[in-house]
Amino acid sequence: MSSLQMIVKQHQVRAAQFAPESFDWNKRKAKWLASLRQLIDQLRQWLMDAGVPGEEIIATRHSISEEGLGDYEAPGLEVKIGRLLVTFVPVASNVIGGVGRVDVTGPRGEVKLIADTVQPVVDGEPDPSCDDREWLWLAYPDRSRRGGFPLDENGLAKVLEVVLGDA
Repeated sequence: MSSLQMIVKQHQVRAAQFAPESFDWNKRKAKWLASLRQLIDQLRQWLMDAGVPGEEIIATRHSISEEGLGDYEAPGLEVKIGRLLVTFVPVASNVIGGVGRVDVTGPRGEVKLIADTVQPVVDGEPDPSCDDREWLWLAYPDRSRRGGFPLDENGLAKVLEVVLGDA
């Protein structure tokens, strides 16, 4: 097989892996919703550990409609910190540059939380579905994908600094 034929064949195989009829949208939706529930639970725990009273952390539900995933309800949060309100609103799983997005909004700004896969795809090995890989949440205070940082407890503090401003 010539080099040209190999390149064409490799791209055809990769395209077939991502063809709409070969993609398991139910698996993606289940992974997305499980990841959201895990994120919301973790946020609630960090906030309570930081001293936010449980009654100031309200679970919300959001209607989302996405191609492939259809219409569904997704969990979010509203958090009152002092006199200020911060919302965590799921946007979509089908996003450019990631596998899910949650918008964090407060009186002073907005931060995008983007879920991305942890394990890199290695050339020459079968390309596992992103739904079979671990997802990691990253925070992006800038509209671009620059300046992102992991969403851990310290990352949540940075997010809140952006959306709440100085006390």
